[in-house]
Order: sequence, then structure tokens, then C-alpha cells
Amino acid sequence: MECPKCHAKVSVKARFCDQCGVNLTGSADFIHQKALENYHRGRIDEAIKLWDEALKGDPGFSIGYYYKGLALYDRGDLQQAVDSFEKALAGDSQPFRVHFKLGMANYGLGDLEASVDNFKKALECNPKSAETNFRLGLSYLRLTHLEKAQQALETAVGINPEYTRALYILGLVHAQKGDASAAVETFKRVVEISPNYTAARFDLGMALFKTGNLAAAVKEFDAAVETNERFAPALFMLGESQRRMGDFGEAIGSYRRFLELNPKDAEAYVRTAECNMQLDLLDAARDALKKALAINPNSPDAKYLEKHLGEMATPHKPGY
Repeated sequence: MECPKCHAKVSVKARFCDQCGVNLTGSADFIHQKALENYHRGRIDEAIKLWDEALKGDPGFSIGYYYKGLALYDRGDLQQAVDSFEKALAGDSQPFRVHFKLGMANYGLGDLEASVDNFKKALECNPKSAETNFRLGLSYLRLTHLEKAQQALETAVGINPEYTRALYILGLVHAQKGDASAAVETFKRVVEISPNYTAARFDLGMALFKTGNLAAAVKEFDAAVETNERFAPALFMLGESQRRMGDFGEAIGSYRRFLELNPKDAEAYVRTAECNMQLDLLDAARDALKKALAINPNSPDAKYLEKHLGEMATPHKPGY
């Protein structure tokens, strides 16, 4: 701790500075130092009480409102954090940080228009902030303003070409816009930078799947499972890709692994039955359909295959 006037070292319990004699008990700056000490040690409630004390003595102490807002944000009291940040704007010499945190709190509250407004104001102070452009893009995305989201995210990536989170969300925007080719190229950039980015591998696989490049999709779904063997969506889509390629045995294996994680998924049993039927493994197909209908008795696909299976005259072969 130090005296806010002469910067001499003082005890946290000191009432006056031994060097210059200033009254520390009434000093907002000194109380702020004590609050920061508590805040950085994780004692958020104590820190907030101290900032309240400092602000009671000096209502114009804007930095106190800012840091109190940070503490309230960390505690999850987002509306109170917004109120504190807005008071901080009155005299804060660094409005960028206040507008940025306001945007974050607005976003957390679901007040997306306000979050956009504050992120834009933050960018007026610091247009080269990749993080702020990224957050602006997220807000636009939640508002389904896809063109504006794309523009903000592309700006973030232009500032920091290896900003994988921004690249990943940009890929999702391309996918939502129906531009699978652009999504493929963007997700490829993500996995080149971060090969173990499981979600990006999966979404790259999805984009490739939608463009009809099934062999490449299989590789990406495989890679996603390698990085996270319990990532069930990748296992299911691996099975889907293999099934559409006619690799029915491989597809059955992928669906089986998926069902080990999600044993109540009727669709996976239906797809398994379909693959077994293609391989003329009719007993195995019946077993899979029985399980599908036990989970969802109204499944139209399962009912159709069950009817079709009953009409087939092919001799039964045991499943595996």
C-alpha cells in the first residue's frame, strides 16, 4: 500500500501517512487500493464494500465505479454491473475499457442492441481491437444480422489473422448463410492453426458433407473423434458419411460407437438397420429396428423399414 499523495509506503491499517500527514481513512484512492487488494485475492464481496465506502465519500470517483462494475460482473450481478459501468463513464479517462465491459454485461443480459452500441463506441476509441470486433460480431450473430456479423469478424481476423475463435465463428456465419464453400475454407484456416480444435474439425466435416465431399468429411469427423473420443456428433456424422458412400460395415461400427454414448437415439438404430439391410443382414436389421421403435414407437422411418423388411423374401442371415 502507498500514500495516494506522496506515494510513501504505508500499512493497510494506517490512518494517516507518516510522511505527509494526509488522512488515509477518508481517501477514496487509498480505500480503492485496499479494495483492489481484496479483489485480486478473490474476496469480491469485501472489495465491493470498500468501493461503496470510497464512492460514498467521493461520488465522482469514476475509477471506483469501473472496478466495482468489474467485481459485480465477476460475481454475476450483471444489471448492477451495467449500472456501475454507466456511472463510471461520467469521468473515466479510459472510456474504451468501460464501453467494452458494458458491452460484455449487456450481452450477458441478452440486451444485444445495447451490447452492439457499446462495442461500437469502444471501437471508436480503439478501432484496432480484435477482441472488440469479435464481440461485436457475436452480438450481430445473435441478432441474426449475418452480413454485419461477417464484417465485424472479418475485421477481427484482419487485425489478428490467427484469431481462431473469430475464424471459427466466421465459419459458422458462412454456414448459416448457406455458403458451404466459404465455410470450408474458413474452418480449414482454423484447423491449420489449431489442429486439435475439435469443434472446428467437426464443422469443417459438416461443411464438406454439405458440399458432397464425403471422403474429406470422413477424414475430418475421424480427426474430431481422435481429439475427443466422446464427441458423439462426430461419430454420428462419421456413420452418415460412410453410409452415403456405401461403406455400410464401417458405418455400422460408427453408429455402434455413437450408441454407446447415446443409447436412446432412435435415429442411429434406424440408420444401423438400414446399413444391415444393405448388407443383407436381416436379423441384425430387425434387432436394430426393434430398439428404435422401443425408443420412439412413432418413428416413420423405423415403421417404413420394418414394413419393407417384412416384405423382403431374401433368406435371413445372422447379424453381428
